[in-house]
Amino acid sequence: MKTILKPILSFLLGLFISGCVQKTNINKDSTLENTIFSEFTKLVDFAAEDALEKGNATSFALAIYKDGEIYQNYYGKTTSKPDDNSLYEIASITKTFTGSLVAKAVVAGKINLDDDIRNYLDGDYSNLEFERHPITIKNLLTHSLGFKVKTPKRLEAFNVAMNSGKKLDEVDVYTVEDFLDELKTVEVDKKPGTAYVYNSVGPELLAYILEKVNEQPFKEQLDSFVKDIGMRNTYLQESEKHTEYLVKGYEGAELVPMGYCPVYGAAGGAISTLPDMATYMKYLVVNKETPWVKEASRLLFTDEEEDENIGYLWEEIGYGDEEGYFYSKTGTSNGIQSGVLICPDSDYGIVLMVNNTSEEAFNDWATLFFRDIEPGLIRFPKFNLTSVLKKEFKENPKSAFETFRKHKIDTVNYFYTLNELNVYGYELLHRKEEEEAIEVFKFLTEEFPMNANFYDSLGEVYFINGDLDNAALNYEKSLELDAANDNAKTYIEKIKEQKKLKNE
Repeated sequence: MKTILKPILSFLLGLFISGCVQKTNINKDSTLENTIFSEFTKLVDFAAEDALEKGNATSFALAIYKDGEIYQNYYGKTTSKPDDNSLYEIASITKTFTGSLVAKAVVAGKINLDDDIRNYLDGDYSNLEFERHPITIKNLLTHSLGFKVKTPKRLEAFNVAMNSGKKLDEVDVYTVEDFLDELKTVEVDKKPGTAYVYNSVGPELLAYILEKVNEQPFKEQLDSFVKDIGMRNTYLQESEKHTEYLVKGYEGAELVPMGYCPVYGAAGGAISTLPDMATYMKYLVVNKETPWVKEASRLLFTDEEEDENIGYLWEEIGYGDEEGYFYSKTGTSNGIQSGVLICPDSDYGIVLMVNNTSEEAFNDWATLFFRDIEPGLIRFPKFNLTSVLKKEFKENPKSAFETFRKHKIDTVNYFYTLNELNVYGYELLHRKEEEEAIEVFKFLTEEFPMNANFYDSLGEVYFINGDLDNAALNYEKSLELDAANDNAKTYIEKIKEQKKLKNE
């Protein structure tokens, strides 16, 4: 996941994203527009609008926090313009609320991570162990229960029916009692705590255990938790009460039904607004030393084979060379993809939601999240010069190149990577903007004349554009700089063959 992710200069003061963009600045003061952060958010706006132009997603909802500043914005449309009242299915991000409640119980001494879960269950659950190794609270939190089949049969059938668009009154009701009865039938065929298998059983069982230890309905516990943080419009298992504000989700062009999380909803039954998710993100970053936050965000289990690092239902936990400690969670409903990333060491966080779960929309969401936004937050107050180039190139290509050339040596205020510049050229190519891609790659070969890859890329664009002579010249230059470039060798032969066919 973590792959890429002071003075303001006069030319940035003029950067502004035109178009129909609704902006909300939380904790806004009168000087915000004159800060470096506000200039950074203009580049973020451009990246989001640029992602929308690809046509795969119809809207994004974004919140970012950095060093005391928080910014949120909506881009595009759902069926109407999204706003602060719009409610999104946050799906599995709900699990982090459940994990937080468990962390609070652990800090309070009400639960121990190594407790056998059968200590909290009434009845005979002798099946919930493997060779005398019981399932523990920690196993529920880390998706490492050891079940032979990750979801009990009736619960799986219920989930399939609901995800196909059926309504509650059209399927057999699945209750907490049904859930507890089915748990007596599951088979544990591996030692708990040894293998990661993502599931919803663990969070739902944790909700039951929390009811036992706190002597309060789980929904009331979760409602109190979000309100204590400052979240005023986050609801569990209440979608039907808020249909007016629910954001409709799509898979490609197809409108898809809302999801429904059975039992307690602890695994994925919450809906929330962007301001509430921004509040949650900021709270976790700012209050990183609070005992329950420290507990909830720590690493509990690593599955090296699956390359998974899990905590209190948070995932992708790790440590980056630049950003330090981080943890995150994504949520995917039928039609909404969302994600929250917390980086307490570098004092930043990101929330990003898109109302489309097609593969193409997911890729745009991930690219915007981890390539276009996060690197800038990691290195803020430095600006990503590639992002500046992209925006200015769209408006004035000549000026963009002059700006890049002028500021590329200013490593105090700017950063860039050669790979990201190369990727930008290919973005233009994939959008069928071949002439613009040629301009960018020509500039890059002039600016970095010893970079074989830029010549290779320029050769490819010329080849696709049918200019075989210029393609050959650039592939030959690339091969001259890098004799091991087999791709250049292959294309040089292709060009010879095509020229030969033309001459026959």
